[in-house]
Amino acid sequence: MSQPLAPGVSGEVRFVDSPDGPIVLKQALGKLKVAADWFCSPERNAVEAACLRTLASVLGPDVVPRVLWEDRATHTFAMQRLPAHLQPWKARLLACAVDLATAQRVGELLGLLHTRTHGRSDLAAQFAELQYLFDLRVTPYHRRVAERCPALAPAIDAVVERMLHSRQCLVHGDYSPKNLLVDGAEVVILDCEVAHWGDPRFDVAFCLSHLLLKTLHSPRCPDALAAAARAYLGAYASSGLPVLDAELVRATGCLVLARVVGDSPVEYLTTPALKAAARELGESLLREPDTPESAVERAVQARG
Repeated sequence: MSQPLAPGVSGEVRFVDSPDGPIVLKQALGKLKVAADWFCSPERNAVEAACLRTLASVLGPDVVPRVLWEDRATHTFAMQRLPAHLQPWKARLLACAVDLATAQRVGELLGLLHTRTHGRSDLAAQFAELQYLFDLRVTPYHRRVAERCPALAPAIDAVVERMLHSRQCLVHGDYSPKNLLVDGAEVVILDCEVAHWGDPRFDVAFCLSHLLLKTLHSPRCPDALAAAARAYLGAYASSGLPVLDAELVRATGCLVLARVVGDSPVEYLTTPALKAAARELGESLLREPDTPESAVERAVQARG
């Protein structure tokens, strides 16, 4: 029996009761399911399967679902179905079920991913391709914001240039709360189809931007969400590379703006006031960067 999961943007994911037990099938799509015309080769499915295997090797087999088989002709792979007690971190955060042990583990795992792959020539060669980064991130996020906010274009272009010239380690590329299944300090990483050899700041900023946007949005628990962002940053500082700097803040500002102005806006900023506040926050981080910790404070203050 096959059962579709909650609809995704970039692919089809289904639960399947196979003869060998329950599995999950993931198939990449050539056109993403968004309002904009957003295309990317479904061959990225093979990159995701390779990255999941690499993460299992460098972080441990319990940190990712096990890849069972691949069918490159149909851009599909099968993976282990995870236990039901693991739930998307995004859902927990939006419900104000904030557990700092989760935030710390999320930061720790990202730091370990970056430090344990840093400088590895084999992985640099295996994940050298940047086309999926451009198709799924740079073009619909950075370049789209630059087109729609021309005054910010020079600053955004500078962030992209720095990112492309700071290739140090394996980068997940979509390290966000929706792609982390959690239960307390137990964290499982999913959805690494944008994996590439690149700038560790991108991953740190990608997750931080989501935590800042949720802090800004939350009507009930902004302080708890801000505490989660601080715990995430603190754990990364202990296990990761030395990238918690002003360049990271600029990168975060770009990504905050992308989730308001770009081709894939977050769905929970539902009012003009929230969208305006998020845009102002993103611009301030891009134009006037300080420390990542100060970025968290700005998100709290932006709530008013």
